Amino acid sequence: MVAVAPEPTAAVERYVSQHPVPYPILSDADHTAFDAYDVASRAMSLGQRPALFVIDGSGVVRFDSVGTQQWQIPTNQQVLKVLATLTGH
Repeated sequence: MVAVAPEPTAAVERYVSQHPVPYPILSDADHTAFDAYDVASRAMSLGQRPALFVIDGSGVVRFDSVGTQQWQIPTNQQVLKVLATLTGH
């Protein structure tokens, strides 16, 4: 599991130093990933949309959720159910 932030590496490093998380956060300062997965919202300058993708070892997107508000993030139970289908558990 990784998180992708639309920030320069230095900003990501500052965030992680203040808010340790148990997974890596990758910098996407040029928005390559955000544009590829259509996560950046340009309407009314709303910024990034909450998004979660499950991508298998072959690079196939097995689950995606792109919302318009932070409360639209899938529950842990929903994501764990998808992950279980990939591991056979």
